[in-house]
Amino acid sequence: MEQQRESSLPHKTTASLRISNEVVSVDALLKTCYWFSRDFFCDVQKDGPGFSLVSLKRKDSSPIQMEELRDTFMNHALDFALRERVTAKTADIRDILLAKAFSESGVLEDRPEGVFGDPIEEAKSDGMFKILGNS
Repeated sequence: MEQQRESSLPHKTTASLRISNEVVSVDALLKTCYWFSRDFFCDVQKDGPGFSLVSLKRKDSSPIQMEELRDTFMNHALDFALRERVTAKTADIRDILLAKAFSESGVLEDRPEGVFGDPIEEAKSDGMFKILGNS
């Protein structure tokens, strides 16, 4: 992740960050910009292959100090990037749990296809958690 720094004048109101899209996706950057939009005007542009340039201009009402901006912005951007990755990796599990919940509540007419049981828990005679008894 590269960061472009403008002059470090105390009255500076803008900052630019060059960010690798392999680390932080454009969607995560847009979410971060939205998060910062109360205090900053944000602009995201493509900056060569695999990079984005984020330009931030401080609004007068912003409580965030410019010295903290880069670190604060990157912390939020990395948080959104990690959320994307966790969502992608757990999407199948979430879909199975939702299908199971709806099928047991009677909302769905047909049971979803597939096996929903936990074979380790099902092997235990006194297992505390069984998703579904597969018969």
